[in-house]
Amino acid sequence: MPHGGQRVGSITQLLCVIVAHGIATQSGAAGAQHLIAYISQHGLHGEITFRQSSPELVEIQANLEATLQYPEQVWSWAVRGFPVDYTNIEPDERCQLERLGAQVLSFDEELDYLVLPGNETARWEHKMQLIGDHGIWGKSLVLTEINSNARICATITTVQNSMEHMAEARFNTPVAGSVYFRWLAPTDGAIGDTLIYSDLYHIQAQPEDEKAFTQHHWKIFVTDIFKLDHHRSEDNCNFLQLVFDPQGQGPGRGIGDLDSRLGRIGVAKNALRRPQRSVFRDAQLALLPSDLTIPHRTLYLMLYDNQHPDNYLACTKIRHVQALNYKTFINSGGVKGEVTFSQRSKFDPTFLNFTLSTPHAPHVSHKFAADVAAFRIHNLPPAPQRIGQPDYCETTGELLNPRELSLEHAPPPGYGTQEQYALGDLSGKLQGRNKQYFHQYVLPGTSSELSGLYWDLYLPLQGRHSIAHRSLVIYTYNRNDVHNITKNIWGCSTLNQYQRNGIYQQPMFTAQVLFRYPIVGRVIFRQAAEQPWQDTTVLFEYLIQADGSTQNSTYEHRWAMHSNPPGKDFYDWQQRCLSTGAVFNPFKVDWGNRSVDDYCQPQLPAMCRLGALDARLGKLTIAGGKRSARQLSRRMFIDGNLPLSGSHSILGKSLVIYDDNGPKARGERLACSSLIGHYRRKVVAKDWYANGDALTVAGKLEITQQSEYDISNVEVQLKGLQDNSGYHIHMTPVEANLAFPCEASTLYGHWNPFAVNPKSSPPPKQGTSDQYEMGDLSGKFGRLNGLSQYEDAYNDTYLPLFGYTSIIGRSVIIHKQQKNARWACSTLERGYSPSEARELRAIASFHHPTGYAYGYIKMTQLIHNDGSQSETVIEVKLRHPGKNDRNSTRNHNWQIFVNPVGVDAAVKPTITRCVAGGYVWNPFYTQLADPLNLDLYEQECGPDNPLRCYVGDVGARLGTIDLGGERVVLTDSNFPLEAPVGAIGRSIVIFGPDHSHERFACANIEPDHNVIKYINLQKPPRFVVAQFLEELRSVMGIPEWMLDVDARRTKELHGGACIQMIIHFKGPLAHRLELDMSRLIAAGRLDAPTLFIPGYVNTKRKATISYRTCGVRDIKEKRTKTFRGSFSSSLAPTQPKFYVLAVTVINLVVIQLL
Repeated sequence: MPHGGQRVGSITQLLCVIVAHGIATQSGAAGAQHLIAYISQHGLHGEITFRQSSPELVEIQANLEATLQYPEQVWSWAVRGFPVDYTNIEPDERCQLERLGAQVLSFDEELDYLVLPGNETARWEHKMQLIGDHGIWGKSLVLTEINSNARICATITTVQNSMEHMAEARFNTPVAGSVYFRWLAPTDGAIGDTLIYSDLYHIQAQPEDEKAFTQHHWKIFVTDIFKLDHHRSEDNCNFLQLVFDPQGQGPGRGIGDLDSRLGRIGVAKNALRRPQRSVFRDAQLALLPSDLTIPHRTLYLMLYDNQHPDNYLACTKIRHVQALNYKTFINSGGVKGEVTFSQRSKFDPTFLNFTLSTPHAPHVSHKFAADVAAFRIHNLPPAPQRIGQPDYCETTGELLNPRELSLEHAPPPGYGTQEQYALGDLSGKLQGRNKQYFHQYVLPGTSSELSGLYWDLYLPLQGRHSIAHRSLVIYTYNRNDVHNITKNIWGCSTLNQYQRNGIYQQPMFTAQVLFRYPIVGRVIFRQAAEQPWQDTTVLFEYLIQADGSTQNSTYEHRWAMHSNPPGKDFYDWQQRCLSTGAVFNPFKVDWGNRSVDDYCQPQLPAMCRLGALDARLGKLTIAGGKRSARQLSRRMFIDGNLPLSGSHSILGKSLVIYDDNGPKARGERLACSSLIGHYRRKVVAKDWYANGDALTVAGKLEITQQSEYDISNVEVQLKGLQDNSGYHIHMTPVEANLAFPCEASTLYGHWNPFAVNPKSSPPPKQGTSDQYEMGDLSGKFGRLNGLSQYEDAYNDTYLPLFGYTSIIGRSVIIHKQQKNARWACSTLERGYSPSEARELRAIASFHHPTGYAYGYIKMTQLIHNDGSQSETVIEVKLRHPGKNDRNSTRNHNWQIFVNPVGVDAAVKPTITRCVAGGYVWNPFYTQLADPLNLDLYEQECGPDNPLRCYVGDVGARLGTIDLGGERVVLTDSNFPLEAPVGAIGRSIVIFGPDHSHERFACANIEPDHNVIKYINLQKPPRFVVAQFLEELRSVMGIPEWMLDVDARRTKELHGGACIQMIIHFKGPLAHRLELDMSRLIAAGRLDAPTLFIPGYVNTKRKATISYRTCGVRDIKEKRTKTFRGSFSSSLAPTQPKFYVLAVTVINLVVIQLL
């Protein structure tokens, strides 16, 4: 189900959670500390709250309920020193006593056991403290069932999220692990507090003795305010000179002298065998929250060497830990809304907020509430390539269930505790729960709907079992057969990360690996931009055998990141991929005489070499063909030690897939490829063209999308509107030379790749995105009626900038209210900074007068500074030769051949036509082992498996093209333009109609330059711009697409005696065209055509023109003196390669930009 179409800022914010907490717990006096423990385990569900009712007494209130499975329960309850790590989803492992520390308080003796039934809503008062040396804040509440010895644990945290803050100092080498600083803000009625949790371990072999850990001095340092440290590497701590001492207490007494107050810190020698966890309380760190945000200064935590106390061992930056927020949009079938997920830290539960509504169609809300069966998290995000297709949501994989629980034995929704359900079974865990929180049900008590606020103890937003970047799938009941009611998928959407305010998307850095030989596949890596300490999501979209040697699926493939990018040995038959070097190990993990991967475990990824991915994430499957690729090879992993930025980034390294059963000569390495950037896309429409009327509109429409897995952000800023109504995206770009450039004859209809019937669409702004044409922006977001200016911003996940249905290179049209007339239009062009990328333009020009096709194929591609390439946008405009030829032929296949063509492009026998082009371009040796097996190739190559096609087999990926039909815009993900593997300099061959295999027409792919020239001409009677351009083209021997005029800038000068035009010279000869036209206008003659066509001479070509330039003064004025001469100047800045802007002034012309 496509989703999206939400107005930015109209969303219910996660602050509702804070309000709900206050409602749920009925907080007492203002300023009193108020703590809570959330419980849902072993048959007991609810909350226990702690509120300081007086300086010595704490009010404890239970709000619990037992499940039907365990109606009678007796619990011993106590407090232990460490909080619960909610990233650990195994309930028994999570609550092991050695993980929770020593007991600090027991309630059994004074308050007795918790007995159910009986204590569901009990209230006690107990003499104790919430904070301080004997406080319970930041620790864990542990319940032990007397009869079964079952154990429940929960972090004791604050009711109000804003009261707590956390910072993390994460070490990488030679010590790994984290030190967490957790502080409680003071209030009017209570003091604050600070706790420090440490869990550190060595990642290099240590001397063996009876001690399981080493002890180290540790201090907080601060950087010099005059020295920027954003570029500093934590591998070297010599730049740290100042212990943090803002109050000037002196050596050994400053806030940063942790060891002076708290003693030395322990570091485990082997964290797998005997971890070393510690907790400290330090009231003097109250200044830490504000100091983390000091401009130009940074706090570092320093560990000293235990053998040489004056030398540092390791240091790392102390970073403020922000709450993680994820959001997914629902926008289908008339139902709009969103689901938000928030987790303050790994020691806190996850909070959810469901806001679904159909404000303009209440009957739709009732039907949805009655039909909804379940809300679930699935393993995978939906495949963007299948959006709009019936199987879109089937690409989300299975229910997220890493514990592999039996779904058949789970209790009915809402009747068990959360550990009894699969991790992704939201309905099972949440339905009917949290009754004291805010909910707005359509059919309360009679439906499976989820609405309002909930909390979940088994839904981490971080760690290897995180739900990040997976999918929310909604099921509804299928009641077609009343005797066999089933659940069907109704819709799905992707979970994406948002910033703390919940409004703006978190900027993400995305990278990709493209495998091309002997397997094909695509791997996506995603991480919050410039935050290398955050989790990285790794998504294998598909892996498929491609060299033709086997069609069998293979299993249990190891994989790793290696230190170097691959060389040309990626396709060697022996010693393949050795150029990639060793497994990437920047943190120097080394266990001495033991194997380096002996201690590599998923729960402690820092004990692995950074590049050793299979050991901690699992092994891969390579599908034998594309039919089984989605089920077998599409997988997703989440890793906490895989940076995409910073000094230890894996960007530019290589991903190597192993095959332990291959030929000995080849070696164990099967395939390798580089990790390169996969950057956001942005399009802007701001260069407006009037459609015959005066142009008054100004402003822009801007659309950005971080990746194909993200929503598109739409920003509209328009002014100068006049009685307008709709605005839409249309199929093709604007042709600037036309007097009426917005007409249906050139831009055609709305972009509607999924053939939505517009007559069945709801009124504007009242439906969901799937109910409108993709390009119908005013239908989705509202019309422009009655507005002179318009400014707004929206989200839409049904408006892709990636893939075959991309809107890049198309156009936007603004309509009038009257007759829905087309009023103004603009092309959606790429938006990018020249410091980040450059746009490459190429053209295959079919202009041979005796050839068999006439027109062009234009290609554009963005090349980023790191060499990564965007998809290629292709515009096709072809017809049969002959000025009045209106014939149309369909289904022409087309391919890129390895060589350029020449005179053979126009020979009559098809057997020798275009023969110089050679054969189809296949630079990556696809199906090299079985090149003649065309049945296998045609079975595997296609738009759903583009990397399996020869790079030159464009038609197999994009479909056939027509001659004599409409212009089309296409997007190809496997069409590189630039060397070393580039199409420029090769040729495009078009085959005969109706899928014929005979070569029909061909042209070379060449750079497409753009040179602009201002020209002033004397205007003779009955002067027609189109006739003037036709004469120029005839003399210069060029087609119309190599020379045209910007119709908007044509104007009369000197009372109509002169005319000024802006001429555009395009194509591979643009610079020469500009020079030849200057000579032609100056001399009136051009002896030879500018464009040389092999094997063709136009004997009827006219070599002269009668047009003359216009002087500076009005030619109607009487003059006593005559001056003749000429000069030229270049006024425009240099542009990126293949796009040059030049301005020339001829014969003393004064340029006036009026």
